[in-house]
Amino acid sequence: MSRFIQSITLASAAVLILAACSSGGGPVRNFTVGDQLTSIDFSQPRTFEEGAYPDANLRIASGVYRISAPAGDNELWWGQWGATYDNVVIDVDVNQISQRNENAYGIMCRVSGTVGQEVEIDPSMLEDESVALDALDGATAEAEATDEPEATAEAVSGTALGAGGEEIVAGGDGYLFLIQGNGQYAIMRSRGRDVVPLVNWATSSAITVGPGQNHLRAVCMDDYLAFYINDQYVAGATDNTFQQGQVGLAASGANTLGVEVEFDNLVVAEARAS
Repeated sequence: MSRFIQSITLASAAVLILAACSSGGGPVRNFTVGDQLTSIDFSQPRTFEEGAYPDANLRIASGVYRISAPAGDNELWWGQWGATYDNVVIDVDVNQISQRNENAYGIMCRVSGTVGQEVEIDPSMLEDESVALDALDGATAEAEATDEPEATAEAVSGTALGAGGEEIVAGGDGYLFLIQGNGQYAIMRSRGRDVVPLVNWATSSAITVGPGQNHLRAVCMDDYLAFYINDQYVAGATDNTFQQGQVGLAASGANTLGVEVEFDNLVVAEARAS
């Protein structure tokens, strides 16, 4: 399955902003962090989406979630997981391992898809399969009774639901909260492989520049989006395109050396207006 969004723009540029936004100053809306919904420390396998692709690897290893894209071509690679949420506060630590700063990485919220979710089996499907198997047993018994070698029956297979009852569906729609190693940040909206800035790239002294660790917080509450970096508010926007979805982690590189980042201590909690 392809897991990238095509051609994200990393450099600052004059673009049309398609939503009300703010950069710097204080938050436009107040919120409180409600009950914790989930937390992932990446100490166990199969707790987030993984994949090996020709141009990128997304793996849980050594207690972190690592995204590595050796060839930087502005493609944004992401993994997603878990329940479908609406209003959430997402916290995560991210460590830039690669040396070059022509990159982007961060959090996604309200990502379309059901990766890692268990699929409920339609009882009618089981009934249909039971009827088919009963018919098969009857046909087999009749063939044995007539003792005719040419009278054979083929097994009827049920509908495949995936290993462990999981359905892997993902589309890439959602909101992006990204930083770059050069000290810039942005909030974007992704639909398919098109990315539109809601808050264009801007510089913040809150960001640890170059290789190193940053703590990111994304707030997705009703139509309000807010971005915090190392406990400092940097930007907010309003957009009502997506109302719910999964949590995602993403990274992109724009130089020949690519990008490698590691995520840890992912926590998702309720976002409540205050």
